[in-house]
Amino acid sequence: MGTSSARRGPTTGLWRRAKGAATRYLSPEAGGEVGAREVVARYLTALTETPGQGDRLAAFRITRKAAQDLGAFWEEGLAAPGVSGMLAESGGGLEEAVVRTALTLVVPPAVKSADRPATADLVRQFLATALYLRLALDLGEPLEAAAGSYRRLRDGLNRIKAVIEAGPEAAGPPSEPPATPGHWQGLAGWTWVTEIMDGMLVRLR
Repeated sequence: MGTSSARRGPTTGLWRRAKGAATRYLSPEAGGEVGAREVVARYLTALTETPGQGDRLAAFRITRKAAQDLGAFWEEGLAAPGVSGMLAESGGGLEEAVVRTALTLVVPPAVKSADRPATADLVRQFLATALYLRLALDLGEPLEAAAGSYRRLRDGLNRIKAVIEAGPEAAGPPSEPPATPGHWQGLAGWTWVTEIMDGMLVRLR
C-alpha cells in the first residue's frame, strides 16, 4: 500500500514499531494488548522519521493550506464552489488525494446540516479527518493483514477514528480563530491552523 508521506514505505525503527503496533492491534492472537490510542501515538512518532519531511507538521503542509482555504470559503458562504475549485486544482500526490477525500467527507454533510457548524469547528473536523485518512493509508497494509476479516478491520479503524476525532477537543481551548476570509487565507489563518494541527499531534502521542 505504501505510505501517504512517501511512495515507498519508510523502514526506519519508528516506522517498524508503528507497523508492528498496527499488526498487534488487530491480530486475534495478540488479545487486545495494543489499543487504538497506542497505534495512533506510534504512528505520529513515526512521522518524525519520514524521509524528506523533517518533522510531523511538514508532512501536513498541503493539508494545512487546504484547511485555510476551507475556513475562508466557509466564512464567506462559498463552501460548495470554493471546495469544487480546490478539488479541481489538487495535484496527484497522496497528500492531495487525502485532502480531496477529507473535503468530500466533511463539507457536504456540513452544507446539508440544519445547524451550520462554526468555521473553526468545521476546520478542526477536516484536520482530524485528514489525519485519520493518512494513518489509514500509511498503516492500512499491516492493519488489513492482521484483521483477517472486513468487519474486524472496519471496527478497528472506527476505534482509531474515534481517538483521532477526540484530538481537537483534548487539545483544549485554542486561540481566537481568524475573523474574516482574508484572515483565514493569510498569516493569521496559517498560524491558527498550524496551532490546531500541532496541538492535536502532540496530545495524541
